[in-house]
Amino acid sequence: LTMLMQHMPDVPIKYSLANRLRQQQRMKSGDQFCSIPMLRRADSDQLGYFIPFMASTPIQAVVRREDLARLPLVNGHLSLDRLLQETDLQVGISTHRTYPPGIASWLEEAVKLGRAESASGTQSGENLLLMVSHHRLDLTFEFPIIIQSIDEQRSLHEPLVSVPLLEHQDLVETGIYCTRDAWGKAMALRLDGAVRAIAAKPDGFLEFYRQRVPAETYQIFAARLRDYYLHRSLLTQDFGPLPATGTLLSSHP
Repeated sequence: LTMLMQHMPDVPIKYSLANRLRQQQRMKSGDQFCSIPMLRRADSDQLGYFIPFMASTPIQAVVRREDLARLPLVNGHLSLDRLLQETDLQVGISTHRTYPPGIASWLEEAVKLGRAESASGTQSGENLLLMVSHHRLDLTFEFPIIIQSIDEQRSLHEPLVSVPLLEHQDLVETGIYCTRDAWGKAMALRLDGAVRAIAAKPDGFLEFYRQRVPAETYQIFAARLRDYYLHRSLLTQDFGPLPATGTLLSSHP
């Protein structure tokens, strides 16, 4: 965000914190703001303009170190299909989160089989990691940047390890949603230009990943991350026409 707003110094910033459902409610009511970081969703597309901003390394499974030997691994990667078939491990789901599509569909199947349970709490997902650490859950899914951050900030009851997923090894695109009205479209166009400007010089982004994700994860994905940002710098987003109806409120960036 610091890099982004350096390209928009005239825009006043007021930060607030809200979960995804609250953000969607605010956009639906016509409140004018932009929200980050967000995974793209069809229902959110009805309420806001999506500006691709960053790529995340793939989401991973998180388990207690003592349970690592119980996982069905293939070349160091966890097979989700075999996890349901060959183990009785119980999975935790955050009610506040949007999971990548492949994970979301797998979680739906796990719920039907009684192998997953939902938990509310902190928006960062910290509570699920703590629940795994305290033996209240066996496994959850999280992005490496959050796993690393919580591991550095909290003293966990039991040490946790993250395991890459066999079925999900692609970068995950996240972005910014701005309320779908005239104000939001104008802001989305400005943000898109700023994103392309900083993506054209990806070393700043790469330094962020180098500091915030596990070293082995960074080494695997550094080249792909650089390619993502260089490609993103060339893509101008088409936000289409303005909505046919809607009430415009005063600007609240």
